[in-house]
Amino acid sequence: MENKLIKPILLTYGGAEKSVFEMTPEEFKKAAESIVRRAKEKAFSKGLPIYYGRNGKVIAEYADGHTEIVG
Repeated sequence: MENKLIKPILLTYGGAEKSVFEMTPEEFKKAAESIVRRAKEKAFSKGLPIYYGRNGKVIAEYADGHTEIVG
C-alpha cells in the first residue's frame, strides 16, 4: 500500500485560514461558532431547520428557537 500524505481539513467556511491542527483551543472554538452561526443564517433564511446530534439523538432547530427530536 502506498503511503500518501493526508491533507488537513481547513475551516475556510467559518473564515479560518488555519489548519485545525494548528489552532489553539480558543481559535478552534471561535471558528466553530462562526461556522454554526453562518449555517443557521443560511438555513433559516430559506425557512429550513439545522440538524445536529446531542446525547445520541438528532435534533432539528428552527429559526424561532424551538427544537424537535428527529426520528
